[in-house]
Amino acid sequence: MQNLIQSPGQENSSGRCENCGYGLRHKDETGPRKWCKRCIDVFRRKQNLKPEKAEKIIFEAVGARYVDATLESIDSGIADKLLGLESGQDVFIFGPVGVGKTYAMAALIRHYVYEGFECKRINFDDFCVQVRSTMGPASKQTEYELIEPLKQVDKLFIDDLGLRSKQETDFAYITLFSILNKRQERLLPTLIATNKSVEQLGQSFDARIASRLQTALVIEMTGEDRRPAENLFRNSFDSCQHKG
Repeated sequence: MQNLIQSPGQENSSGRCENCGYGLRHKDETGPRKWCKRCIDVFRRKQNLKPEKAEKIIFEAVGARYVDATLESIDSGIADKLLGLESGQDVFIFGPVGVGKTYAMAALIRHYVYEGFECKRINFDDFCVQVRSTMGPASKQTEYELIEPLKQVDKLFIDDLGLRSKQETDFAYITLFSILNKRQERLLPTLIATNKSVEQLGQSFDARIASRLQTALVIEMTGEDRRPAENLFRNSFDSCQHKG
């Protein structure tokens, strides 16, 4: 994983960022720096981050259900893989419903927020609905204003990709390709959770989508659906509270 080291001091002979290895070194009023602007921003954000602010960011990103998710509470093998990511590497988590894919993503968001990274999480179908809404005459937002921030955020999490049992629409394909392709050009990681394998997504979208996911860290999660058990516990708890 990309770890911010030491501090973004003055430059040496190379023109590349000494932290991430691929960004161009930033120049500010003090002169050239050792790090690129993105790495400097992440470093400063982590240094200035207050716990109350971090928790608010996490809540807004993952919602009440997953706000307490931590990497320590997921399978240690999966957690180790997520903590060992190369800088800029994509992640592809797939498996049947209810096995903890969204939980694992929420846990990683928590980790990244406290490390100073800006994170954005979207449900892909919901996002497509938002983008389509910009095409109406009453819309105050443009398609560009919705999509462009996703191409620039430090860490993008796409949940429930490929929900349709049939072929995805051309609109959905173009939207996903535009985001994923630009982020890969910029070496910005995209982290995807889905019920489908890379090959199945290629069939749902296009071979070019599958091709771009071949370099991702692929994690398959298996097991039984945990949600019925969670709902049973929640209903029992609510019943006890009501009786009390």
